[in-house]
Amino acid sequence: MKTSANVTKITAAGLSILFAGLLIAAPNQQGADSQEKPIRFEDYLPEGDARHLILQGCVQCHELRNTVSQRKTASGWRRTVNEMIWRGAPLGVDETETIVRYLAVSFGPDKPLPEEFKKRSDRKR
Repeated sequence: MKTSANVTKITAAGLSILFAGLLIAAPNQQGADSQEKPIRFEDYLPEGDARHLILQGCVQCHELRNTVSQRKTASGWRRTVNEMIWRGAPLGVDETETIVRYLAVSFGPDKPLPEEFKKRSDRKR
């Protein structure tokens, strides 16, 4: 009986020490990258005629990461939007042209890429 009580005490003490060690070590395992705020890609869509179309149509199939982090000419965006339509995006002709114009103006090759979108290794240089 006495041996069983000792084993229980030792097991409880060991588990307490293990749990305390995990609590202490857990914050130290998170690097500097985990302290960065998550990126909300919809925040990078400027106001404009097509913003609501993109928020309604495009995000049904994918997040906006690729959309807001790419820089293309109008013909490049037209090719991308047409591919999305081919894949099933529910857009009419008028909506397509509105989106292409919006993307070309908002995310054209002359627009700088926000720092948050650059690769982490590029930012450290």
